[in-house]
Amino acid sequence: MTKTHSFTLDYYNKCVIQRIIDKYGMEPIEAVRSFLTSKTHEMLEDPEYAMWDFSERAIFDMWEVERITGDPRNSVYIRGE
Repeated sequence: MTKTHSFTLDYYNKCVIQRIIDKYGMEPIEAVRSFLTSKTHEMLEDPEYAMWDFSERAIFDMWEVERITGDPRNSVYIRGE
């Protein structure tokens, strides 16, 4: 399986991690760990999901939904509501 391009991941990582820090007041290393070990990030790495079609705001929402429900697929961005 091929992974998403590193420059694409780098962009999302920076944007989403900064949103986590800003909204939740996490220390940077905690925010990095939280996002990089999430199912959301795992899906972002998998080109089959084509997650690069989503904005960084949508990816952040998926991460938040994952934190609350345990599954990023519960996000309105994926459900399409």
